[in-house]
This record gives sequence, structure tokens and C-alpha cells, in this order.
Amino acid sequence: MLVYVFIFLFYSLGTYLAITRDGSELSLWFLAFGLALDIAMLFFDWIGAKYAPRLGEGDLAAKLLRVLSFFFFGLAFFLRILPKIKSFKYIIGIAISVWIIFFARSLSLHFRKKRSK
Repeated sequence: MLVYVFIFLFYSLGTYLAITRDGSELSLWFLAFGLALDIAMLFFDWIGAKYAPRLGEGDLAAKLLRVLSFFFFGLAFFLRILPKIKSFKYIIGIAISVWIIFFARSLSLHFRKKRSK
């Protein structure tokens, strides 16, 4: 679970820097590191690693939100390369919002499952 907190912090810091500093390279590094960690956790969940924390397990809506956030982050990186900074800022805001909804939904389902055991 601690890994997801780090992912959230990387996404949050990267989004803050992206919006306040017009998509600086440092913001892209933070966002990319958070994205790499998030994809690694998704991969570990997919192969069934026992040491990886599972979020959104068994919930189709949470999985779709996670994949949708990956799409928006990819689109934002593409817009940053173009350089359409204003569109980049909007899409980053949408991407982090979708990921936060995924995270909140997954945490509530995770704690609900623990409580019912």
C-alpha cells in the first residue's frame, strides 16, 4: 500500500510542477517516475506476485479508470512534446483527477473487503 502512496505523491508533485512551471522537464520526470511505478504495480498484479499490493482487484470500474488515466497521461506527454502547454495542463489535470478517483475507489473497496473478513 505504501507504494501507491509514493505513486500518488509523484503524480501530485509532477502535476503541481507541470501547472505552475508550464510543463517543466522536472515535472515530466516526476510524472514519468510515478507512471513507471504505477505500470510496474499493474504488471505485478497481473502476474500474481504475492508481495505486490493489489488495488482495484475484482472491480471493473476501477480497472477502467486506471487504464483511462494511463491514456490521459500518455496524451499529455504527447501534447507536451508538440508543445501545446495549455492543452497539456488541462489533460494533466484530467489525468490526475481520474487517477485519484481510481485510488479512492480502490482504497474504499480494499478496506471494505478487509472489514468483511
